[in-house]
Amino acid sequence: MKNAIKKFFAVGIAAALAGCLSKPVGMLASTDPVEQGRYTILGSEVSGTDTQFMLIGMTFGASGSGTRRATESALEQAPGADALVRVSIDCEEFYFPFNFIVAPIGIVKCRVTGTPVKINQN
Repeated sequence: MKNAIKKFFAVGIAAALAGCLSKPVGMLASTDPVEQGRYTILGSEVSGTDTQFMLIGMTFGASGSGTRRATESALEQAPGADALVRVSIDCEEFYFPFNFIVAPIGIVKCRVTGTPVKINQN
């Protein structure tokens, strides 16, 4: 019984020291400049994600923007698409221990969601 209580407190302390942050990064009309009526909608909403690991405030893994790679991932789901319209971008950050101010280790996940379009050339 004492071991179960110790495990409960250990898990509670670990959970209290972990920090998680979720923030909407933005809403965009489109990922590329497109005029209303100058594109063809190719399908329903698609989404793409990118995850990076952080150590002492620096990201590791593929270089460049996680938002850009998430956008590319979403566009890959709609063959022939040139851009996304009605775009939303969300990023979630998880840091351990505690929060982003004192955390040496973290994970950042970006998600881009939008409607794929083909830009008309006329």
